[in-house]
Amino acid sequence: MNLAQRHELHGVQPVLPVADVRAAAEWFRDVLGLEIEFVVGEPAAHARLKAGRLGPEGWGAPVYIHLARAEVAVSPCGETRIHVGQGLDELFAHCRRLGATVVSPPANQPWGLREFVIATPDGHALRLCAET
Repeated sequence: MNLAQRHELHGVQPVLPVADVRAAAEWFRDVLGLEIEFVVGEPAAHARLKAGRLGPEGWGAPVYIHLARAEVAVSPCGETRIHVGQGLDELFAHCRRLGATVVSPPANQPWGLREFVIATPDGHALRLCAET
């Protein structure tokens, strides 16, 4: 048994620095349909968003994204990848209608995924993908 198995490592939950936690949480809710689980502080200092549910009424392992108020200018790096079970192009059209910044439109990739990339208002890249 390796170390990760022994300690049952699971569930990556990115923490994205943002200028305004409440506004960012509302953007994730409106653009991607994530549920705002909680917002802490006044002004808001931290929030957690969720999509997906395990079990007979669910559609997959939950996705969690944390938002943390940045004390300095936000400097995005890397990407957050979110897997989509169905309707990727429909989701892209929805994001575009709501004014999301499109980094790259839907395209089939040689690794068997169809993907698009949008940027959050704070500049974080979100790569949404589905199996082709």
